[in-house]
Amino acid sequence: MSATPHRILCATDFSPTGERAQQAAVALARSFAAELHLLHVQVLLDDPHLAEERRDEIQRLLATADRERRLALEAAAQGQTDPARCHVVPAWSAADGIVTTCTDLGCDLIVIGTHGRRGLSHLLLGSVAERVVRTAPAPVLTVGLEGPAPAAGFARILVPHDFSAHSAAAVRTAVAWAQATGAALTLLHVVEPAVYPEFYPADLPPDELIGRLRERSQAALDAAAAKLPVEPGADTRVLVGRAGDRIAAEAQLGAYDLVVMGTRGLSAIEHLLLGSVAESVVRRCPVPLLTVRR
Repeated sequence: MSATPHRILCATDFSPTGERAQQAAVALARSFAAELHLLHVQVLLDDPHLAEERRDEIQRLLATADRERRLALEAAAQGQTDPARCHVVPAWSAADGIVTTCTDLGCDLIVIGTHGRRGLSHLLLGSVAERVVRTAPAPVLTVGLEGPAPAAGFARILVPHDFSAHSAAAVRTAVAWAQATGAALTLLHVVEPAVYPEFYPADLPPDELIGRLRERSQAALDAAAAKLPVEPGADTRVLVGRAGDRIAAEAQLGAYDLVVMGTRGLSAIEHLLLGSVAESVVRRCPVPLLTVRR
């Protein structure tokens, strides 16, 4: 399977973030000479308590909206060198519709906008982008409202690396994208110090231990970078702190154009218990983020 996309699926809800995702998808399709598919998911209503007349009225409204959105997709696809294929798909949730369409069409990249919800709003509403990242069979590029859309290509790519097989898959993808776009690579490893509850009778790791961990991590990261087939070679950085926080902070506007990182694809129970560093970065990353499953 190629690490660069040949068939791109861009999901849009016609919001400003959806439009930015579409701009990014068009630019990537041109850069990689890939086939582009534009998708809008028509979320279905299934309420057994609705009266039949009300249900029929809603279906008529949905049919009208379906036609209008298809026309909007077709209008957005006009004027491109290779016109995009347009799809309006019904589904019980936007994330399910995106993932199912990706599988049905055999797409190898999903591009989607993220609203970056946090706090109570995120707790109540969740995030379509995060659910797609968690369940998609292909890499997912999330594009926020404030960060740059990759319309002019990439100059610098940041790749968080924790030396796992999941990170190795992300590194391979990042190398392929860097080779195709001429971007420079930076590998980042975050040393997470152990944090104990106050009542636990143990001392925090001493500075000397953190220093040794940084030295070992730096040596391992340098060795990994030396093996990468990129010119003039990859830079390396080792930081200390919470992985999600440090990755999002490192990916500052103007410093990097793209972050590529692995995601473990946690099950529902694992995700509930452990969370996901990748999904934490999805919410806060100021530049486009490409998540890659092993």
